[in-house]
Amino acid sequence: DREDVSSHLSLMRFTYLPEDGVIVMSTNMKTKKFSMLQKQTGVALLVNDFDQFDDRKCTGAAITLNGRCFIVEPGPEAERFRQAHLRANPRYPQFIVGEDIAILAVEVQKARICDIHDRVTKWSVGEGLTPPAS
Repeated sequence: DREDVSSHLSLMRFTYLPEDGVIVMSTNMKTKKFSMLQKQTGVALLVNDFDQFDDRKCTGAAITLNGRCFIVEPGPEAERFRQAHLRANPRYPQFIVGEDIAILAVEVQKARICDIHDRVTKWSVGEGLTPPAS
């Protein structure tokens, strides 16, 4: 499993902080994920809400968010992000609090929103929404 020839995929809990315009996550510093984030900042996050049903029809969307991930340096901002993340995920302190736990902040730059019918809407910071082709 060489880092120079493969990407890394990881299931993670996240917290969106609209006032800061970032998605906050945390990771152990002794992981492949952390090692890779020290070398590259580009990330893709997959979020879905296909669990919603309306009259026996599945609704919702899968959203791929692309952006830059920053390892937040220890200090007041990291602790503010950590506390917000912990409040949003109170059942998972083992992944959020600890000396070896780094705080990550993702600035989303673009997104692809795919509905259950495979219609894709694109969004980017500079251009806003681009509806799916008819």
